[in-house]
Amino acid sequence: MDPKFPEFVTYAIPFFFLLIGLELLYSKIKGAKLYRLNDSVADLGTGVLNRLFGLLSAAASVYVYWLVYDHLRFFDLPAQPSWEIGMVLTFSACFVLYDLAYYWAHRMSHEINFLWATHVVHHQSEEYNLTVALRQSAFGGLVTWPFYIPLAFLGFHPAVMLANGALSLIYQFWIHTRVIGRMGFLESFMNTPSHHRVHHGKNPKYLDKNHAGTFIIWDKMFGTFQVEEEEPVYGTVKPFKSFNPFWANLQYWKEMWDIAVAAPRWKDKVLVWFKHPGWMPDDMGGPKVAPELEADKYQKFDVTVPRILSVYSLIWFASMTALTFAVLLKVDAFNMWQIGGVSAATTISLICLGGVLEGKRWARFMEPLRLIGIAVFAVLAVDNPQWLLHLSPSLNVAYGVVAVCVIGLLIVLKYRTTFTLTVDDYESEEMHLYPGKSSDLREPAMASRVA
Repeated sequence: MDPKFPEFVTYAIPFFFLLIGLELLYSKIKGAKLYRLNDSVADLGTGVLNRLFGLLSAAASVYVYWLVYDHLRFFDLPAQPSWEIGMVLTFSACFVLYDLAYYWAHRMSHEINFLWATHVVHHQSEEYNLTVALRQSAFGGLVTWPFYIPLAFLGFHPAVMLANGALSLIYQFWIHTRVIGRMGFLESFMNTPSHHRVHHGKNPKYLDKNHAGTFIIWDKMFGTFQVEEEEPVYGTVKPFKSFNPFWANLQYWKEMWDIAVAAPRWKDKVLVWFKHPGWMPDDMGGPKVAPELEADKYQKFDVTVPRILSVYSLIWFASMTALTFAVLLKVDAFNMWQIGGVSAATTISLICLGGVLEGKRWARFMEPLRLIGIAVFAVLAVDNPQWLLHLSPSLNVAYGVVAVCVIGLLIVLKYRTTFTLTVDDYESEEMHLYPGKSSDLREPAMASRVA
């Protein structure tokens, strides 16, 4: 019988949101301004896509690990969950070795362009709070799995490896905060908020430092450690000017593609995918150098929309997150088509909500279409309960969904004149989306080099 470990990450999600709430409360009490609604919705939106797309891609990435474990492992290590000494030692050894593998997977994801394209999502936010911890790529697992294959050779069961990966992810959640300062002797061997703030900084001296997951000792051993000195400036060196979670996963791929198309030599068209982030062919100016930055002078990307649209986006985002969480809790009850359907619906919703929060011109058409689609689906699902994944809705529930969609449609239509921005508008110095308010987008000469 295959070992069965708890779904650590799924069960931890409510605690993640509890801690986010506490940090948000602290921010309000202290006036620290740690959160922005549009930025946090984008962070959490990428996290939702990560969990949903992870369900679809996990089987592919774990399959090779299974093959190696079944046919090429050197040792037969305990695998069944228990408190027996052999299992405790095996699980502990796997945790340490997994963290070492994570260090190299993470480090290479900062040093090789096509790997960075799947990791850059985590670094795009210009804030640093607990929602950033949940800002994860939808496709990262598809390219980093080879780094963990050595664990299969050593005889660590796939379930043991995956459980340790979940615990590593949970540990890294709490270090994404500006609330906690230095932590004394723990700084010498554990990854801490101070160490990880450095990792998210785009100041030149902070770039590509502190790649550790749990143990900072790997950075100290392999020469990538940097102590936190002044407050970092967060985000990617070339700012990601969007709150769209789906585009967050594609933007850097397009950037590399554009360079490959523009490069005059075939050699450079290939090299761009494997070189360091920020690399450019000599014919196109050569590698870029990151500029010096100061946290108190840096202007963050922001877009101001009417408050009711912010609240509207938050309510819809919470609804889609609840649906995702329900699927994760009962994932074994759904087939891949059902999971794919939920993933598609959630992705479309997050794209549209990102457009609303950015005041994008296309949102005035896409968001009404989304609302109409949800309303029609709710009514049809009454006679076809399997469409709602075993959650048989009553007619009253369906009518309630329709009513919510109608209210939402009226709100979007009322404020349709605020949806005016195109990509070119983001290059201007100011954007006026609401009378009396603006967003200052002055930007220093940014390079492609990333944090």
